[in-house]
Amino acid sequence: MLKSGIVQKVFQRLIKANDFIRELSKKTGIAYPLLLFDMALSRLAHVDMDEYVKFRFYEKSYSARDQFITERRCWKLDRKFNHDITLMRDKPAHYRLLSNLLGRQWLYAPDASDQQIEEFLRTHQQIIVKPGSSWGGIGVHKVLSSDVADIKTFCESARKDCFLLEEIIKQHPDLSSLNPASVNTLRVHTVLDRAGMPHILCAALRIGRGESVNDNFESGGLGVQIDLDSGIVLTPAVGKDLLAFIKHPTSGVVLPGFQIPHWEAAKEMAVAAAKRVSPTISRWIGWDIAITEKEPLVIEGNTAPGINTVQVPSQKGLYHLLKSYL
Repeated sequence: MLKSGIVQKVFQRLIKANDFIRELSKKTGIAYPLLLFDMALSRLAHVDMDEYVKFRFYEKSYSARDQFITERRCWKLDRKFNHDITLMRDKPAHYRLLSNLLGRQWLYAPDASDQQIEEFLRTHQQIIVKPGSSWGGIGVHKVLSSDVADIKTFCESARKDCFLLEEIIKQHPDLSSLNPASVNTLRVHTVLDRAGMPHILCAALRIGRGESVNDNFESGGLGVQIDLDSGIVLTPAVGKDLLAFIKHPTSGVVLPGFQIPHWEAAKEMAVAAAKRVSPTISRWIGWDIAITEKEPLVIEGNTAPGINTVQVPSQKGLYHLLKSYL
């Protein structure tokens, strides 16, 4: 039974791959046998079908393909740059490390009493609730304090699930105009060189869609590349579904040419955050930074940080640039 189940799964995957390649052949005009052969070679190089399409490898030379940080390469580089991922995965711990850069009130439910949680809800009409250790925006949601009917049950549930409770950030009006439902954040990648000096590798703006509070690329948000010198958006927005938008699909705001407010201060904040983390712990971190009307503030740092918010919209890989810092 076990063998037949495995065979069935393999057969289903082959059918899915075949349909996928035939559809791509129709879309690109590239002959099916050539695509099949090319994708097979790419798979031997540990490039999956999704990456083959989102990086448009079917129209790139092998030298251009070699520039990209694929998922496999990302995890390999993460192991070389980041020797201890526990700090970045433990949100309460690295919130404490970055305390004066956060610019908002927060509470870690397992460390708080019922009275403290109740007071937090009383102080803030609505809050953001996050799992204490998660990635990709999974589990992040908004709670209206007025909707909490049973405070004791809420406290017990928040402790059990190790939730972080956070004051909602009021973002800069320019960023709110893109998609008001979500806090639209920067992802600024910093890397420490061999001497421990921080450098900014690349930056993206993540933007939510519709009524979602989540701007994360992996959870339905959009990504655009930012010019590091000027803070101006360079590219149309692209999501995980690979649809490209010159205008934001919800607000209609034109994205290429959009100026990120407080850009120089945001870069300085990313560098300041990177300096807080010992190079013996983590050297490559993706910092999520929000921009308020007055100043930027750090949301959190991420190891093995998703870099496709830059690579997919720009269609330019960053593998050799990042590798040069090893």
